[in-house]
Amino acid sequence: MKKKLVALVLACTMIVSIFAGCGKSEDTGKADVTTKAEDGTTVSKSANELVDDENENLDITVWLYKDDYKVYDSYSENPIVDYINKKFNCKLDFQQPAMGSEKEQFSLMLGTGSYTDVMEVTFSTEGVASLYEDGVIVDLAPYIEKYAPNYYAFLQAPENEDVRKALYDNEGRIFSIPSGLRKDEAYHWGGFVYRRDILETMTGGYVSFPSGNEEMTTVEDWEYALSLMDLYFQAAGMTDYADLIIPYNGYFQTGELLNGFDAAPGIYVDGDTVKFGPAQDNFRNYLEKMHEWYEKGYIYKDFASRTNDMFYLPNTALTYGAAAGIWYGLTSQLGGAMSMPEYGLEMTVNAIPSPLDTAHTDKGMGFLSSDADRALANTNAYVVTKACSEAKLARFLKICDYLFTDEGMMLRSYGLTAEQGAADNKVYVDAGLTEGAYTGIEDTFKFNDLLVPDKGQLSIDGKTNSFYGIRLPGLSLYKYNNAYASEASKKASDEWRKYGKANTYPSGVSMTAEDNDAVSSDYSNYTDYMDTMIPKFIMGYEEINDTTWANFVERVNSLGAENSVKIYQRYYDEYLAK
Repeated sequence: MKKKLVALVLACTMIVSIFAGCGKSEDTGKADVTTKAEDGTTVSKSANELVDDENENLDITVWLYKDDYKVYDSYSENPIVDYINKKFNCKLDFQQPAMGSEKEQFSLMLGTGSYTDVMEVTFSTEGVASLYEDGVIVDLAPYIEKYAPNYYAFLQAPENEDVRKALYDNEGRIFSIPSGLRKDEAYHWGGFVYRRDILETMTGGYVSFPSGNEEMTTVEDWEYALSLMDLYFQAAGMTDYADLIIPYNGYFQTGELLNGFDAAPGIYVDGDTVKFGPAQDNFRNYLEKMHEWYEKGYIYKDFASRTNDMFYLPNTALTYGAAAGIWYGLTSQLGGAMSMPEYGLEMTVNAIPSPLDTAHTDKGMGFLSSDADRALANTNAYVVTKACSEAKLARFLKICDYLFTDEGMMLRSYGLTAEQGAADNKVYVDAGLTEGAYTGIEDTFKFNDLLVPDKGQLSIDGKTNSFYGIRLPGLSLYKYNNAYASEASKKASDEWRKYGKANTYPSGVSMTAEDNDAVSSDYSNYTDYMDTMIPKFIMGYEEINDTTWANFVERVNSLGAENSVKIYQRYYDEYLAK
């Protein structure tokens, strides 16, 4: 008990230190405001008018989780933040807890009531609606049309209906300004890949998939490839290899592999109806096929032990050791990038979609949560707290609005130009970017050689984003990065997005604190059970038959899946009605 008390005191001391300069909560969202005119008379102004003397330099405190910026320690040192500070006569003062303590520190901030003026809510355990109900943040709806007209116009545009529905609640309130919105699509970064060179070797260059397609598209195609891969690794005398690598829990929670079976890993939508994927028969079809492949030795025998592997970095000893056939890969692995000429090994890695289970379905499931959903707007977003003064609220909205303009979008996405003072910024000068991050626009756009995607010295090892402003609220633009993408990356993106996202539940839907707690608790309960049972089904420790399947479905439903479906359906109905 004494140790816990000491730990609590230390934690409280840390939060006070981290958030020095944060204000106590004060109500910004007043119904009406009275002020004194120069002649001393009292005048009133409407609720959507804010007092902001732009000649006054304002210090706006911002809570933001930390990242590895490579070239500086705090986001306050970001070159784009420095440019914004000068342009808007302010100081965006980023308060960042140590990496690994974000969730704890965010909760402590809420518990003490000493909020920063602005908060990024990725590490909040509550949704933005709950933060508003708890009196922590303000409703931005009365202000954005006047103080952030570009942001407002973006939300009202018909093509952005998904974002508008996600951000506005049923009462017409809006609580956040997202940092994950994009004007266009980036090429997708990862999905299934396979060793084409193995099949070429095993067939003497005459690869012939059962589907008749040039690449693997069906379950039959995969089985053809897996059988050849298994023979290849055995002939090479390998004892530790994997024809196919799957996650430790037996399924991709992001939807890959499953979606070829017209199945989903969790909550999804089918038209107007919300359903739970693992309770559907097609999920059973997936499990039966995985069990069959496991019995044949196609799936890595110890997959269930790989609990620390990221799904996009599976068993790297095998993938980078030329001992894997099919796995979840990255664009950086495509083509001959994984070859080891010093060992006489030339590897050819191609992208493929999830295999279509033609024995049971003629369509795939449009579920791909690894592909960022624009409607994930209330999750990766900034909110304004009740501690923020009127002037700071107005100034922050103006900053955000600028980042929704074409100029601001370029600044945020591609950094400083020479004309914007690149040579006056220490971070740019130290990096050798005195001529700016890029030159030109549209057809004349050209990256600084140091920042050319995947080739320039500063585009490697995660340094690039240190010179851009993508962690700020606003719009992202990808077309110039896309122009530099390889043909292999473009083709891979199409393969990985083959089934689309039509069945993905809108991720930006906000729930009340009570409902959010309920579905979070449900999720923990049924996923814990699934992560135990699904590997057992695949490895054969639990037989899959009508009785065991019915028991599995009944159990996941009783552990909260059925209850969650009802809650999600209620919010989905409201979402569709907006």
